[in-house]
Amino acid sequence: MKKVLILGSTGSIGKNVLEVIRQNKDKFKVVGLTTKGNVELLKKQMEEFSVAYGCIVEEKHRNTELSNKKIFYSKEGLLQIIEETKPDILVNAIVGIDGLKPLLFAIKQKIKSIALANKESLVVAGHIVMDEIKKNKIKLFPIDSEHSAIWQCLKNEDIKNVEQIIITASGGPLFKKNISKKTPEVIVSHPVWKMGKKISVDSATLINKGFECIEAHYLFGIPYEKIDVVIHPQVLIHSFVKFIDGNILACLFIPDMRIPISYALGCGEERFENNVKKFDILLLNKIKFYKPDFKKFPLLKLLIDCVKTNYESYPVVFNAANEVLVEKFINKEIKFEKIYTVLNKIIKEHKPRHVSSIEEIFEIDTETRQKVLKELYK
Repeated sequence: MKKVLILGSTGSIGKNVLEVIRQNKDKFKVVGLTTKGNVELLKKQMEEFSVAYGCIVEEKHRNTELSNKKIFYSKEGLLQIIEETKPDILVNAIVGIDGLKPLLFAIKQKIKSIALANKESLVVAGHIVMDEIKKNKIKLFPIDSEHSAIWQCLKNEDIKNVEQIIITASGGPLFKKNISKKTPEVIVSHPVWKMGKKISVDSATLINKGFECIEAHYLFGIPYEKIDVVIHPQVLIHSFVKFIDGNILACLFIPDMRIPISYALGCGEERFENNVKKFDILLLNKIKFYKPDFKKFPLLKLLIDCVKTNYESYPVVFNAANEVLVEKFINKEIKFEKIYTVLNKIIKEHKPRHVSSIEEIFEIDTETRQKVLKELYK
């Protein structure tokens, strides 16, 4: 039985991880759960799965106590719970750059298997993370459906034989729709996936798909020039891998995150039942593909152009600015269109440089957030 620690257990991915474990209780023992601030749900999860260790990140909950449970607090508590529980598998389902320090700490603590849903860690620090992964001989398993698909297509393949990777995108709520009032309620209503608010907004701008290109670049060692994106609204095919001999492998499954989560928890070696809807092959009669319209999704092109320069500071700036702007939009403090105008201005004014340390990344992140707020409230 493998011990599992879930960072971000009360979010969309975390809840799906627990759903898979709920159906495979003879395979896994949950040893720790964490939340940003959803204390009530954390309490229920800890009771159901008989979990002894928890962590609540938001400082306002520092005095919260749960009977017969050891609770850690703040971002520092995320590191403490990793050290205390020493899991066989760490699931990092934290949203945003806040997932980076716990990821690096887990790697240096020699947690041998890490299932990663926190794409921002690779977006802002992929070169550093992957170096640490190799140095410490850690196995990193992607949870994102697209990267799970690529991982499965590349199994037992030589990466030098890959001609191209094609990542599919649903197109989000704005694809083929002219919506006049782009309110948070409309934008977070994803047509296919049930996701958190932040990633739903990133799906609407297709920034999420740009981040996934960066993630694929670092996870699989594929040059950006060999990574492409197509819009596939039915979300039945999650990625394609084209090989130099003309063969193309694709990974198909119903859009349900329990499927890639199950594969990640099995570390690519074991598959588990997860009670998801069965795939009807006749659904393939309805599939369609489209090239992304960069006029409609300008932030995708801006991000791809940035990363192709190979300056590591660009994605750090892009992510920091986006995190601030998306939060402001969700809280109805700015209009949807403001995400593009401010982010574009911040990127155009940025003087790119190479980044070699985590300290530099957080300095750039902090500086960028301040610039965005100054731009919004000048």
